Amino acid sequence: MSAIGFFCPDNETVKFKDCFEHCRMSQRCMSVATLTAMAQQRPTNRPPSTTELLSGTCESYLKRTKDYFIDPQDRSFALMGTIHHSQLEHNDLPEDKFLQEEKMQGLDITGILDFYDVESQTLIDYKNTGSYKASKVLGLCSELVPDPMGTKYKSSGKWGRKGTVKKVKQFCSDDSQKDFGDWLYQVNMYRYMLELKGHKVKHMKLQMNVRDAGTFSAKGRGVTKNIYYVDIPFVDNDIIIPYFLEKRDRLLRHLEENSTPPKCTIEETWGGKKCESYCEVRHLCPHI
Repeated sequence: MSAIGFFCPDNETVKFKDCFEHCRMSQRCMSVATLTAMAQQRPTNRPPSTTELLSGTCESYLKRTKDYFIDPQDRSFALMGTIHHSQLEHNDLPEDKFLQEEKMQGLDITGILDFYDVESQTLIDYKNTGSYKASKVLGLCSELVPDPMGTKYKSSGKWGRKGTVKKVKQFCSDDSQKDFGDWLYQVNMYRYMLELKGHKVKHMKLQMNVRDAGTFSAKGRGVTKNIYYVDIPFVDNDIIIPYFLEKRDRLLRHLEENSTPPKCTIEETWGGKKCESYCEVRHLCPHI
């Protein structure tokens, strides 16, 4: 079982096939090509994937065992990321020097490598992300400093006295504040799988494409570039392997027993925010 259809703009449901053949609304909410791409499903009897195991076990279990409907609006950024990956993959780079979209497997867990430079032994993972996540990865922090231009306040207020130099926000990167979230384990799992195939990895990089770059909110977080190319730390295999083995065994055990897993953890649900708005099977979850 898996996603079987869409929530329409009026919150009614429609099966994928019916949607593609004839829209039940007065006009389509999106093109058929867009909706078809959003409806793509993977077999439910496949081995667990790296990204699947980073999600909560209950979420992954429900997606594999229940029929559910999805909101096309919720899939927009995921589709944007897929298109981004696809465009980067379609080039004429020599296959003996670069690996692209390489399918991998280890510990009965699958993964797809974005890019590997054979000569520099560099693994690169593409991310299409928002400025909030990018700022956390970059470890951006700020402090108020006198305006280098010497601009002064024209009136007094909580910001300062009239005639004094304005305070402006200045950003810096603090390594101790860098937070890669589950990307840290995902990329290190890809490194482990790539090493199983006989490739050495000396460097790991994240290439972040910031989808809201240039906006007021992005600049307010200190994110000023469209694309960031940053190092991602190595995590020892003694940590990575047990983590994914435990998540793999837990999911497979519940699938075999046909038993609903416990509620996803605080970390897996982003402090509960995923349960409120972002999990596609939240309406099927017995813990909410």
